[in-house]
Amino acid sequence: MRSLLNFAAFQVCWFSNVLGAAQGLPWLGPIVTATWMAAHLLNLPRHRARREIAIEARLLVAAAALGWLADSTLVLSGLIAFPDVARFGGPSPLWMVALWVCFAATLRHSLSCLQGRWLCGAALGATGGPLAYLGGEALGAIVITDGAAITAMAVQYAIATPTLLWLIAYMQRSVSAPHAGASGVRL
Repeated sequence: MRSLLNFAAFQVCWFSNVLGAAQGLPWLGPIVTATWMAAHLLNLPRHRARREIAIEARLLVAAAALGWLADSTLVLSGLIAFPDVARFGGPSPLWMVALWVCFAATLRHSLSCLQGRWLCGAALGATGGPLAYLGGEALGAIVITDGAAITAMAVQYAIATPTLLWLIAYMQRSVSAPHAGASGVRL
């Protein structure tokens, strides 16, 4: 049931970000996303709340940074652009960064089946990433200015998705590993 709610919340956030930007309300999606992220973090399993919140929060911040960098590269290279009504921050607008955060919030929950499956993650990213951008273009939130953009998006997500999955695995290992003492010896 939690996975279904996670997937539904992702859809609500995706549409609020994309439709909000397309309708000249580019701040709407980030507000909806921030609300979902607060609820999402507060509803993580209670018996391991601190550990779970730490991992999830770090993942979300990493996804925001990775997404901003990846999409800003597409903007600066001229492969994508945003209508004036959809600009809110830059080069990649805040609502696009929020979409990366929304995506990352599914990786340990509704898309947890991808954990440890790097090639499946790459395939999903290479397919789903460009489809999401094409959907955004159809709704009027983004302009794909060059045919090479689809290939660039596929490569971008084929790398980003397994990278985020690897980051999850790394953080889960490091948070559960025994802490080093003052002498640097593992306790």
